[in-house]
Amino acid sequence: MSELNVILEEIYDQAKIGRWQKVLSEWKDFPVIAKRCSRYEKETSGWSFLHQAAYFGNVQACRELIRLGASANKPSRDGKTAVDVAVEKGFVELAALLQSSLHDEGSLWANSTDSDLGPSSDRWEEAIEHCAREAMLVAYAGGVVKIPPGARYFSDSFDRVLIGWHGTYDPPCGMDGCSML
Repeated sequence: MSELNVILEEIYDQAKIGRWQKVLSEWKDFPVIAKRCSRYEKETSGWSFLHQAAYFGNVQACRELIRLGASANKPSRDGKTAVDVAVEKGFVELAALLQSSLHDEGSLWANSTDSDLGPSSDRWEEAIEHCAREAMLVAYAGGVVKIPPGARYFSDSFDRVLIGWHGTYDPPCGMDGCSML
């Protein structure tokens, strides 16, 4: 097992016992690890960090995982999604939040398994304007949309980049870039 996989397992073990403040702190200190955790699933159970966050009702962790590209409709080995886990544990509002994050697996905005690619969304009614502080790679339609530093883009309420038809990320109403937010 690689050293990175050992680290992911250790962090997963913390999540599994509900030590979410420690997990969130680790993610803040090491964003590359957080990205990997968003796609991680325990080999034996198929449970992801999102399943664990839903089990403990941790909204902050669920939002962060979705922002990073975790999928709320990815089933575990026993067929349960994070939405199912939240419902079973009585976290009705969290289940609704997770449900609202879903894209069909076959949609253009389906999450990538590559943790180096940010997730995309089509929820333009939630558009929040941003300016890219650094280059971004975003999954869309099985490919990659590149957003250069300084470019204007929009995100949904989960902070996933809004991507329109043919990979557009900035409506054609201002092509002059933006100032740093």
